[in-house]
Amino acid sequence: MKNRSFTRIKKNAALLGSSLLLAAVLTGCGTKNEAAGLHQTGTVAFMLNCDQAASVYFEKAIDANPEYGPSYIMLGDCYLREGKAAKAVEVIKKGLNLELEQGHQRLAHRKLARAYKQLGEPEKALEHITIYTRMSVYQEKLTAQKKSETETFLAELELPQGHKTVSVEKIVEDTEKARESSNAAKQEDTDIIEIISFGLI
Repeated sequence: MKNRSFTRIKKNAALLGSSLLLAAVLTGCGTKNEAAGLHQTGTVAFMLNCDQAASVYFEKAIDANPEYGPSYIMLGDCYLREGKAAKAVEVIKKGLNLELEQGHQRLAHRKLARAYKQLGEPEKALEHITIYTRMSVYQEKLTAQKKSETETFLAELELPQGHKTVSVEKIVEDTEKARESSNAAKQEDTDIIEIISFGLI
């Protein structure tokens, strides 16, 4: 039993050591790359459940480049794990105001939903889990597992009496209709441009 635990610790330490080496290589290549390297190291630490180490690296990434949005989102996730939901909301909202890829935006709304749920604010949690679900549908990222997790999340929300409950199916259905309408409108615009290009108007 002791040998197995020691082997696991040794393996985790080796992985963390590799990520530190990666960060060392990536840092020193300018502020943006330095932040990205520190963020990457923090992400590896986070995946290894080394939350304190992860927090330190995300904070260092933010210090290196205060405009590096992804580190705010992941730092917020660290706070969530520590039960510091209010702090998580504050940090994640800062990240959302910065430039983020779609994946990080989606993740931010999912984390905000969890944070508001922890804070006992189910209506805000519902708002953000709805945004997350819509984004997932638009970006074609709503896997069966994510859908199931979202259904569980919604089922556990203690909404005020009389508040209309929402199902994941309904959110997905409405979003798919909106996406189809949007695609149809884009196609119509493309057809008109092509007609104009050929001199038919």
